[in-house]
Amino acid sequence: MATVDLIPAPAGDAVTFRLHRSRLWLRMALIFIPVFLLVRGTAIGLLLDRWDFTETVIWVLLTAIGGATGTVLGAGRNLGWIRASAAGLEFAATRRKPVFLPWSAVQSVRLRFTGHLTELLITPTSLNAATVAAVSAWAPRVRRRSGAAAFVVDVGLMTPGPSALLAEMNRRLVAHR
Repeated sequence: MATVDLIPAPAGDAVTFRLHRSRLWLRMALIFIPVFLLVRGTAIGLLLDRWDFTETVIWVLLTAIGGATGTVLGAGRNLGWIRASAAGLEFAATRRKPVFLPWSAVQSVRLRFTGHLTELLITPTSLNAATVAAVSAWAPRVRRRSGAAAFVVDVGLMTPGPSALLAEMNRRLVAHR
């Protein structure tokens, strides 16, 4: 059971965004295929007499399956999630402790990067306003720039998607200001 399922929603209007294992596995498999082909092509060259197509296809599939499975297993049971409700914003990056911020403590939210590497940066008015859950996991990811701290959550593979997530966050922020 994921951490988000263990923590009751603070309000009935909660909207949850999750990272699903199947999306993570598929994305990692699709990343491992070109990486393996690049390494293989660099290591032996792309000479036709040394290129064994069948062997390469088998190794590409084994590498992609093994690498993607290893990534999902390495991520553990606590994949990233974000939940927005009238009470505030709850979130946890993969394998990180959950954090709760009331809307009054959220200064801004923004997306960084694009595609499956998209990150949500949540800038609190003060790090002391954040309530970190006491579960066994790594500390929340915090990015510090120019004296300002922001929590970082990978959202590129979350459903329904980063743009829908940002729209929901901005809608909630406007409603609570």
